[in-house]
Amino acid sequence: AAMVGHAGETSALLPRGGDGSGVEVRADSRDGRDDAPVAFQSCYPNKRYRRWVLLLLFLIATLQTTDRNIPAILLPKIGPEFHMTDADAGMLNGAAFVLIYALASIPLARLADMCGRKYLLAGSLVVWSTLTSLSGLSQNTTQLCFLRVGIGLGEAGCTPAAQSLIAVMYGPGERASAMAVQQLGLAAGTAAANLLGGLLVDRLGWRGVFGVMGVPGFVLAGLLLLTLEDPPTQGLGKYGGGDASGSGDERGRESEAEAEVSSGGPPGDDAKPPSSAKGKGSRASSWSRVIRDGSFWSDLWAGIYECATHLGRKPSFINLSIGVMIQVGVGLSIMAFLPIFLVRVHGMTTKDAGVQIAEIGGVFGGAGIVLGGVVGDYLVRKSGDQRWMLWFILGCNVVAAPLMVVATLVESTETSVVISSAVVALFMVMVGPPGAIVQSLVPDRMRATAAGFFGVVANLVGGSLGPLAIGYLSDALRGRYGRESIRYALAYSMLFCVWGQVHWYFAGRAMPGDVLETAVVTDEEGREDDEDEGKGEETRRAYGAVAV
Repeated sequence: AAMVGHAGETSALLPRGGDGSGVEVRADSRDGRDDAPVAFQSCYPNKRYRRWVLLLLFLIATLQTTDRNIPAILLPKIGPEFHMTDADAGMLNGAAFVLIYALASIPLARLADMCGRKYLLAGSLVVWSTLTSLSGLSQNTTQLCFLRVGIGLGEAGCTPAAQSLIAVMYGPGERASAMAVQQLGLAAGTAAANLLGGLLVDRLGWRGVFGVMGVPGFVLAGLLLLTLEDPPTQGLGKYGGGDASGSGDERGRESEAEAEVSSGGPPGDDAKPPSSAKGKGSRASSWSRVIRDGSFWSDLWAGIYECATHLGRKPSFINLSIGVMIQVGVGLSIMAFLPIFLVRVHGMTTKDAGVQIAEIGGVFGGAGIVLGGVVGDYLVRKSGDQRWMLWFILGCNVVAAPLMVVATLVESTETSVVISSAVVALFMVMVGPPGAIVQSLVPDRMRATAAGFFGVVANLVGGSLGPLAIGYLSDALRGRYGRESIRYALAYSMLFCVWGQVHWYFAGRAMPGDVLETAVVTDEEGREDDEDEGKGEETRRAYGAVAV
C-alpha cells in the first residue's frame, strides 16, 4: 500500500502497523489546506523502541513533578524558619514557579518544532536539577522563590517536547493512553516528593532534601543523550534534525524508503529507529547553528504566530483550554495545601502527612490517570468519536466536586483521607485525553508549539493563580476559623469546578469541525464496520477514529 503522499495526492489504504496493533488508517484527499484531514503513521516502526522512549518520557515527567512538588511537603519546616504566611506558601507553590514556566513554554516549544526534542529535553533536565539542589542554600523566601522561577524556566521545555514526541509515535485511539502513561509521572512524582520528602526531612533537614533531589536529573539526562533518536521535525528543514537541506516531510519519507529497501518491505516491528551518522551529526550541529542563523528568531516568532492563529480558529481548543485551566487551578490547590490541611486540621506530623499524600497522589492519582487514558481510547475506538473522552471526564468531575467538599469538612481523619483519595482519582482522569485531543487539532509542524500554548493557558492562570488565590482566601478566613481556615478555603474552591464543566461541554460540541486526523474503524478481522455506513463515514471524517 502506498505511503501518504504530497498535498493534492490521494493515498491508498495504508498497511497495518508492524507492531501487530492491527491498525488501519485511510488518508483522505489533500487539498493543500492545514484543515484537510490526514492519516497517521508512527515515526518509530519498532514497537519496543516506542516503549523505551515512552519510558524515558515517563521518567522525565516523574522527576519534573517531584522537583515541582517537593516544597509542598517541606513547607511545615520552611515556613516557620522564613516566617511565611499561607499567601507566601501559595506564591512558592504557584506563581513563583508556574508564571515563568508558562511564559517560557511557547518559545521553547517552538524551538522543539524547529530543532528537534532530544537536546532540549536533556538541557532542561540539567537546568532544573541544578537549581533544585541550589534551593537548599536559600536564606529567605525571596531567594527560594527566585530559584523556583529558574526551575520553572528549566522545566518549561519538557512537557511540550514530550507531548509532541508522543503525538508522532502514537495516533488517535492510542495517543490518550500513551500520554496517560507519560503523565503517570505526575502521580509517581507526587508520591516520590511527599514520600521521600516526608521520610528524609527529619534526617537531612529541608535543605538536604533539596540537595539530594537534584541528583537523579543528571543521570537521566545522560541516558537520554545516549539512547534517544530524535525523529525529523516537519517544520523548518534548515533547523531540524536529519539532512539540513529539505523539509522534515522529505526527510521522513527518505527514512521510510530506506527502511523499506533494507527490510524488503514496509518497516515493521524489526525496523530500527531513524538513525544515521549523517542525521546524528546534523542534529548535534543544528543547535550550534541556530544562534548564528540570522533568520532563526524571525522564523521562531513567525511559527508561534502561525500556530496561535490556527488555534484561535478552533472553538474546541479555546473551551478545552479554559476547562483545563480551571481544573489545573483547583487540582494544584488541593495538592499544594493538602499537607498543611492534614497537619493543621487533623494533627498529623509532617512525616505522616507525606506518607498519606504519597498514597493518595501516587496510588489513586496514578489509577485515575491510567483510567482516563485507557477508557478514553476505548471509547474512541468503539464510537469513532473523540468527544467521548470529554464526556467521560465531565462525568467524573461532576462526582468529584461534591465529594471534595465532604472530604474537607468531615471530622474523621480516616474518612477525610479515604474520600480525598477517591476525589484525586476522579480528578486525575483528565490528565491524558485533553493533550491527545489538542494534538489532533494541528498539523505536524505545530505539535510542540500547540502543546506549549495549551500548557500556558492551563498553567499561567490556573496553575499560578489557583494556589495563590486559595492561600489568600485561607488568610482572609483565619480571623473567623483560626488554624482551620484552610479547610474552608479548599471547600470553596470546588465552586470553580462548575464553571469548568461548562467549557468541557462546549469543547465537545465544537470538536466535529476542528479535528484533523482521520482513520477507518475496522473489526477484529480487519474489515471495515458497515454499520450505519453513511453516518459512520461522516463520523470518521469528523472525529478521527482509529481502527483495531
